[in-house]
Amino acid sequence: MGIALQDQKNFLYDAFTRLKSLFRKPGSTLNSQLVFSHLAVSLVSIILMAIFTGRYIFQAANFELEHNLQDLAFTASNAIELPIQEVKEGRVQPTFIRELLTRLFADNANIHFTVYNVDGRPIIASEEPLPPRATLENAPEVLQALQSDIGRGVSVRRDEHGDRYMYMAVLVQKEIEVIGILRLAVAMAPSLESARQSFLVMLMVALLIVVGVSLAGWFLANNLARPIQVLTQAAGQMEHGDLGVRVKPSGPQEILRLAEAFNSMASRLQSNVNELRAFVANASHELRTPLTTIKLRAEALSGGAMEEPEVAKRFLKEIDTEIDRLVRMVNDLLDLSRMEAGLGGGTKAPVDLSAIANEVYETFEIRAAYGQVDLRIEIEPDLPPVMGYEDQLRRVIYNLLENALKYTPPEGQTEMLLRRGPNPNTVRLLVRDTGPGISPEHLPHVFERFYRAETNPPRPGQARGSGLGLAIAKSIVEGHGGEMGVSSQLGNGTTFWADLPVN
Repeated sequence: MGIALQDQKNFLYDAFTRLKSLFRKPGSTLNSQLVFSHLAVSLVSIILMAIFTGRYIFQAANFELEHNLQDLAFTASNAIELPIQEVKEGRVQPTFIRELLTRLFADNANIHFTVYNVDGRPIIASEEPLPPRATLENAPEVLQALQSDIGRGVSVRRDEHGDRYMYMAVLVQKEIEVIGILRLAVAMAPSLESARQSFLVMLMVALLIVVGVSLAGWFLANNLARPIQVLTQAAGQMEHGDLGVRVKPSGPQEILRLAEAFNSMASRLQSNVNELRAFVANASHELRTPLTTIKLRAEALSGGAMEEPEVAKRFLKEIDTEIDRLVRMVNDLLDLSRMEAGLGGGTKAPVDLSAIANEVYETFEIRAAYGQVDLRIEIEPDLPPVMGYEDQLRRVIYNLLENALKYTPPEGQTEMLLRRGPNPNTVRLLVRDTGPGISPEHLPHVFERFYRAETNPPRPGQARGSGLGLAIAKSIVEGHGGEMGVSSQLGNGTTFWADLPVN
């Protein structure tokens, strides 16, 4: 392994730093970030696995080598116990011990052995010449075996050629008397070759896993990034004016919901733009009519109509009427825009609708009498106050009553009723008339800006409205959290109703 713990930490820290800077690189796509994130997780996992598993593999190989060498050493020490005693007594030559150990290690040719006396002097070795006397520098395992309670010493060091060897020394005892020391040595490189091969196989498998995870990450990243790319392209098309673009929802649930929200937003935007275009066209048409009238009358006056007092007086009156109409229309447009933008009239407060209804009734009482219309009011007692803006709620009642009187013929009847709504927490306002009614095809459009049902013209003598009164009333009611509707039949009059919440 040969990698120090601090070096490993530095390596991992550097890898994380590089990966983090890669992910934060400006302009990188979501696809590349997802792929790199899968790759980074895989690489970090493989590096950690290689460090800990590799260390475990080599430690296990070292332990197995030490264990096997120890078994051989104790077996051989028992085998040479009697020959060493006989050598000391002069009955056999030391070469007898060499021949015995050579035969014993015939199947382990890479094992080298040395037999020492108790004083550290070598008796016999597997190779000539004999090594020097055992010291702490050249044979620490021998001295360790003499000092150890278990009679064993082990060390790993390099020889004069630079090869790493494991040395195992065990005591040779006759009963409790130590009569020698047997030292075995084995080169570690051949013994650890299988560990290296296992480690390389593990690395190859790990690399295959990295490749597999990267491919899976690329596939998943494509599946995730493709719907987002489609959304981005669609947004670009919308930016260039294509409001009809839509996307097909696909991908994970979050992307599906995002695509559905995009389609909904696009539909609403297209609808709003269409409404805005229609509004601009209608407003232009409505403003063009009085402006044209004023221009024609002014040109007539400049062309000599001033010389005829009666004609000039009539033209000036028409100009004044059209200017008043323009002013009302512009004011209505401003008010409608402010209300639809949520710009209310200050702070909401409890409003007594009964008092406002009576005030509006008194305002229109003379006009109704002049038009020979029977104007009636009916208010349920003890109605709770409505939270809202007093001026805006007064305008709702005013617009509805003005609209009803405008279309009620002479000898007809207009009613204003105030009662509790179908919901206990609401107050309902109703305005009924006995006018010609509204045809079914026009009924759904009565609250649209500038919309007029031409089949239902106002009574003779009534000024033509701006077409914004009902739109303003509906906007005010909805701004107060209420609802507004209409019901009508041709020949049976029309009823407008508004439910306003108490709280």
